[in-house]
Amino acid sequence: MSERAFKDIRGTGAECTGALPVDEFMASLEALQVEVATAKNELWPRVADGTLSLDLLKRLCKEYYFLGKWYTCEFASLVANAPDVDALDLGSSEHFLHWAQNVADEMGFAGDANHVDMKVEWARMLGITDEELLTYRTMPETIGSVFTSLYYMRRSYEEGLAAFGWAGERFAASTNYAKMMYEGMRDHYGLEVENFKVHAYAEEDHGRQADFLLRQVATTAGQQRRIRRAIEHVLICRNARTEALNRWLDEPGALRRKVA
Repeated sequence: MSERAFKDIRGTGAECTGALPVDEFMASLEALQVEVATAKNELWPRVADGTLSLDLLKRLCKEYYFLGKWYTCEFASLVANAPDVDALDLGSSEHFLHWAQNVADEMGFAGDANHVDMKVEWARMLGITDEELLTYRTMPETIGSVFTSLYYMRRSYEEGLAAFGWAGERFAASTNYAKMMYEGMRDHYGLEVENFKVHAYAEEDHGRQADFLLRQVATTAGQQRRIRRAIEHVLICRNARTEALNRWLDEPGALRRKVA
């Protein structure tokens, strides 16, 4: 009878060797973003100057509703996975406290309305019925972008933080989209949309926090590999979604004359 032998696995894993210094790794993520996120959303400027057709603005609202519905409902996974969830008290935590506050804000317990209801309110301002929201067939690129992020939010803390916080909120804040949308709809469509007023100030802060927190959980080779993969996949999907949205402008009647 042969003798069973188990290989000594100590010190052989990908977690153990090959990690970059954190600053160097974060710089590589910035370079990855430049490489992958090449498309610029052309709908936001058209809302900002009032030339996007009302029909396309309504369609865009339905797309945003899909984002808000699924992100908000899955958000708490980041709280549950926070590495300092067992801190003595909330004041002693950073990751847990940040995401607990973020969930409270998203769910409407921090002063603003919850982020799903704000999108429903926007839809109703545009005359979109609740049935239309519920039956709207979302673009495949939006589905892919959302559920890729949600996959990584459930998979591990560092991947969720990378996908939603760094490649999501931080990247979104860098585009200034919320200010363009809020001011454009206020000035040219007669709509004061609370959803974008809130995001105009909140996402910049959330983006800074995401970068700070990600540095703390990007210290091993394994963490860096998982973070990079999550960011690459999310940015690829987001870029494909941006390109798909831009193709709306090729449709007949996509633009209207600017309304003073």
